[in-house]
Amino acid sequence: MAIDTTLNVHESTLRRIDRITSITGRARNRVIVDLLTRVMSDRGKQFATGCTVRYQRRDNKEKWRTVHVRLSEDEVDYFRDLRGVYKRSESLLLAEAAREYLSDIIREALRGVKSDNHPFQNYVLSRHEAEGLIFWTICWGFPPTPQNHFKL
Repeated sequence: MAIDTTLNVHESTLRRIDRITSITGRARNRVIVDLLTRVMSDRGKQFATGCTVRYQRRDNKEKWRTVHVRLSEDEVDYFRDLRGVYKRSESLLLAEAAREYLSDIIREALRGVKSDNHPFQNYVLSRHEAEGLIFWTICWGFPPTPQNHFKL
């Protein structure tokens, strides 16, 4: 089931996204999901703990746009986790991703590399208790051997 939501996007980020759409021919929604999914895949991105969620810098009200996005149920969960793990709003993560991955996406499109519309499928949240502690395992995707990762 698709879930409709909105993101508050600065016009400079929107220009980057629209540049990607014009070069790749992909819909804006697909580009936004692709950018946020690249954040999920970025092993070098540093997570944060012990702080509040950061938001984009303030700017004139006229420079912000409300962008409607349609996400799958899994994507909603993935992106909510991104917010919690990286302690950044989805809009800030999108702005950073548009800056960081813009050239990669354009270069791939010009070489004819197709993006995977569903690089992560399924979402698993597992709770396990041991030695008086509670462990949460979040899985973006589904492992071929779930018994090795989750207490079934």
